[in-house]
Amino acid sequence: MRLTTTATALVLALMASACVPIAAPPSVYDAPYPVAAVELPRDDAAHPAPIEWWYWVGHLEDADGRPLAFQLTFFKAYAPPALPVLGLPANLWFEKGHVAHAAVVDLESGRHVMAQRIDFFFDADASDDDLEVFVGPSWVAERADDGMSHVLRFTVGGYALELMATPQKPAVLHGDPPGIQSMGAGGVSYYTAHTRMAVDGTVRGPCLVPAACRAVSVTGQAWFDHQWGDFRVDRFAGWDWFALQLDDDSEVMIYLIRGLDGTIESAAGTHVAADGRARALGEDDFVLEATGPTWTSPSTGATYPAEWRVAVPAFGVDLVVTPMVADQEMNTRATTGIVYWEGAVAVRGSHGGVGFVELTNYDRVPWAGR
Repeated sequence: MRLTTTATALVLALMASACVPIAAPPSVYDAPYPVAAVELPRDDAAHPAPIEWWYWVGHLEDADGRPLAFQLTFFKAYAPPALPVLGLPANLWFEKGHVAHAAVVDLESGRHVMAQRIDFFFDADASDDDLEVFVGPSWVAERADDGMSHVLRFTVGGYALELMATPQKPAVLHGDPPGIQSMGAGGVSYYTAHTRMAVDGTVRGPCLVPAACRAVSVTGQAWFDHQWGDFRVDRFAGWDWFALQLDDDSEVMIYLIRGLDGTIESAAGTHVAADGRARALGEDDFVLEATGPTWTSPSTGATYPAEWRVAVPAFGVDLVVTPMVADQEMNTRATTGIVYWEGAVAVRGSHGGVGFVELTNYDRVPWAGR
């Protein structure tokens, strides 16, 4: 039986209002999250970990030739007992919370629309048996009937998308040992991915009532990430994350963890060959550098780098990465307290291709021209 976050909070609030002396229930924070071998597809499901997210980004083209990009992300976090709510431990009031972010970019017009949801206003849950997570009835990601593909359904900014994303390669276990990735001062994270998924489905809109609009078929490719563990994202300034799908059917994932003093605390990544073989990359195995141009958000004042060089010499990769649209900022202060740039990018140089870049907390820790 599922008891939603809202229902749990209501029950505990009634108990507290009756002045019954009660202690906070046991928490997932009581002991370090265990480290064990990753087993897929079982580990696509939710875990009793303090923090977890499922993340899809992709590039689409509809039957009318219109290029689009999308993001759909679900977050789950358990209430930390150290956080007081009305003078009592947070996990006395609610066990866990769910948040979701979504965006669509029309790459021709440059229009970027986004939305965010939190389960204080929507029924939400994440299955611990298989891939199934939702926030509200219209934002859903779940396993398809074929046992492999992912079904994605969401609405945002006058669009309604129904997509099927099918892995084209074996799942990737980032890190060393496989599936365990450093998060710098924040700790370590379980980290799995499908770095190339074929996508087909339909898009309605943009229009005032998307359900009433004509459904246009779309095809394209997507990237799926899943992370969970007891790492602490408040222990560093932010991160720069790159997910690049190259035109020789290889992929590159790299990231930098930025310290509060502007230094790079850690850097790592993965190269995935066309045949699916994955090789972990240490900070000496690649180059990631901003090359000059910037973009400043008119709404948050954050300044972001807007061009990068990415090189992985061992694999003959030397790329220039540029945003397809300048303004792809996600102001999610209302749900996560975070501002980040989550953008579709183009790749040129030794390889062509497409990708996504994520830059977090540039509103709080200004870009230092690194």
